[in-house]
Amino acid sequence: MTNVLALIGAGLLIAGIAFLFWLRKRKFDRTNSSGIEQFDSYGHKLAALFLDKCLVGVSALGVIGGVIFLAYGFEDSWGWLVLLPLYFILLFGIW
Repeated sequence: MTNVLALIGAGLLIAGIAFLFWLRKRKFDRTNSSGIEQFDSYGHKLAALFLDKCLVGVSALGVIGGVIFLAYGFEDSWGWLVLLPLYFILLFGIW
């Protein structure tokens, strides 16, 4: 069970980090030599920024989910340190 959770957690963590790198590369590819982002049209700008926001959300979910899966898989050694605030939030509903 721990191996499966570790594999899922590591996969989510790697995917989340890969999405962050892809997001940075997308922003770098849109910049000109002066460092200003350039778009073909206003619609293209809206679509690109919407996709960037989606990538930020997916990468955040991947990183957070990966850490939680890894912490749950190794709860008996170090994972309880990560899961303790999560259990507190779930128990008392305080953020």
